[in-house]
Amino acid sequence: MLIARLSIKGFYGVNIGFDLGPLTVITGPPGSGKSMIIELLWRVFKGVRDRVVLDDFTRIGDARIDVTITLDEWVKRKLEETGYSGDSVMLSVGIDGDSYVQAIKIGGKEVIVTEYRNGLSRVKYPMDIDVTDTSILLNPDGLIPKEQALQLVGSASEGFETVLSIIKILRDFILGLGVYRIGPYIDFRGSSRGTSEKYMDFIGEHGEDLVEILSQLFTDPRRDPDIRFFRKVLGEIGFRNFRAGWYGGELVLSYVDKRGIVHIGDELPCHMKTMLALFTQLMAARKPSVILFENADYCLSEGLGQAITKFLGNYIDGRQLIMEVRNKWFVDEIRMPHVVLYNIA
Repeated sequence: MLIARLSIKGFYGVNIGFDLGPLTVITGPPGSGKSMIIELLWRVFKGVRDRVVLDDFTRIGDARIDVTITLDEWVKRKLEETGYSGDSVMLSVGIDGDSYVQAIKIGGKEVIVTEYRNGLSRVKYPMDIDVTDTSILLNPDGLIPKEQALQLVGSASEGFETVLSIIKILRDFILGLGVYRIGPYIDFRGSSRGTSEKYMDFIGEHGEDLVEILSQLFTDPRRDPDIRFFRKVLGEIGFRNFRAGWYGGELVLSYVDKRGIVHIGDELPCHMKTMLALFTQLMAARKPSVILFENADYCLSEGLGQAITKFLGNYIDGRQLIMEVRNKWFVDEIRMPHVVLYNIA
């Protein structure tokens, strides 16, 4: 489990806080904020690589999201060398008027607080100083002080260098995670004209790279056990002899349906697209990783929960799946230990 706790305040007027598990299912009525949770989480992780953008969300008053991430043993040891100890780090991003305020805490101890206002960047803690760019989370290059020789002297300089070391350790850790956002709908063709030579681990937001990834998995001898299990589960729900590979100059998906009809590169049933998206992303995702799946029950119907449970149980280790779902049957049919169900009233 990577994300241990999530708190949201003010975005769309929602004020929530809850613990997460390896599988977290978020439910609630239309307009309650289920999709917003997925999107906010995605924006925070994306903000480690690019500028954090949250000002397009409707807000009531000051708004903030706090994401508590569990640290691995290597990171904890590196942090202890700098004088900080704790099992988790909390990334906090808030919008206060026209400025972004970001804070990093380790084990409940504040490490740094920054502000980004109208293109200007400033560190507010552990000292008050202008810096290059705080619009990107955990970016040590952006925390280089302006006029450093005049403003940083003696012990203050040494303390700030420690903070920069901590930020670099945390950044490397989070950039090493796989973070994938899928949905709100799945739509892709059953064939493709080519594949990337580079190994891919993301099916695309709507499954657009799924055929290529499945073809890579099918041709990798190391993944034979995964493919056998994958085909077995699909066979149990009526898609027998499923394959992914070259046919007639294209990469295609093929299978035999319940009536014995062979399909090669055909348009896939909508519910099969969603199942393939979930199963393929779980197989392809790196470890450790977070998979954010909006509208995870898209086109699905009752009776598929057993197959989904079987696949999740086999691949959830080392991965964390956070799903937004709309149908009660989906929640009722998922039978797994350590499932966190959060219902937004």
